[in-house]
Amino acid sequence: MTTTRLNTTSQPLVSIIVPTHNYGSLIGETLISVQCQTFTRWECIIIDDGSTDDTAEVVASIAHRDPRVRYLLQANRRQAAAKNTGLANARGEYVQFLDADDLIESRKLERQVAYLEEHPEVDIVYGGVRYFRTHDTNERLYSMGTDNAPWMPCVSGAGREVLKALVRDNIIVINSPLIRRSIVHEVGHFDVRLPPAEDWDYWLRCALAGAYFQFADIEETLALVRIHAPSSSQDRLRMHRVGLLIRKKLAALIEDEQILVLNRELRARNEEGFGIMEAARGNAFRGARHLLNSAWFERRSRWKAKLFVCALMTPFVSETRLRSLLRSSVTGSLKNVGWKGKAS
Repeated sequence: MTTTRLNTTSQPLVSIIVPTHNYGSLIGETLISVQCQTFTRWECIIIDDGSTDDTAEVVASIAHRDPRVRYLLQANRRQAAAKNTGLANARGEYVQFLDADDLIESRKLERQVAYLEEHPEVDIVYGGVRYFRTHDTNERLYSMGTDNAPWMPCVSGAGREVLKALVRDNIIVINSPLIRRSIVHEVGHFDVRLPPAEDWDYWLRCALAGAYFQFADIEETLALVRIHAPSSSQDRLRMHRVGLLIRKKLAALIEDEQILVLNRELRARNEEGFGIMEAARGNAFRGARHLLNSAWFERRSRWKAKLFVCALMTPFVSETRLRSLLRSSVTGSLKNVGWKGKAS
């Protein structure tokens, strides 16, 4: 796909919003990827979310040489609040979000701005994503999984199909889209209760507002995401917790009956995963409660029965045993109702 190059005298302003917390060692690379953009009419707003490292000094050194870079400091309130601070101070017609440890390819702004200028019906244009490890910023992996397989579904349009894809999962990394300011005005701010999944909630709200999403496979517009060490169990637990909050929000907002059913099914899986993780952390009764919730939202009667049985057994079995019961047949799980031993 090709785009027309914009006349520099008529370029719109792009606001690049970069929340950061203790990424002084990496934010310099991120800002270099911004300064290397072939599109030059941008402002980059760095929102320091209470860093205790040398982030302020690193950004000040860059901002001193490039007045397009602005530094804002706030008390630590996490990334959703930092993004909201950025939006409140942004002046651009288009918005680009960029995490402080990630990068964007050099023609991303030029070519995505040109695309939106040429297609006024599109609210959000997004492209592909590649991953790299810190020791090799030139690496281009399709995913963080061991199979290195592409995962982005590349969905375009407005309404049901886009919403359905987003209800299944977050299909867009935060630095992939370029967004019209008009849709930002309509959708509002990020939900500060939802880090680290506030961007998924934001795309869902854009879809519910009728925004037109366009996947455009344009050369040199990739979002580049840094691979860090595996997330801690606490991070995974937080993702399950936030995922449930989002699914509860969706249940009150979605009007399409089939998508509501899909959301309910996926909530059952969320509750199940959360229950297992809580049980693994020694919170047996909390884990049992989430497994009971999973049984409540599960539509298939036999699976519902198995989840109910596993919930009852959670305080009396190990995580390994619990996982085994969930993988076994319904009959196999029912046979274990009276088992009271502590499996290893």
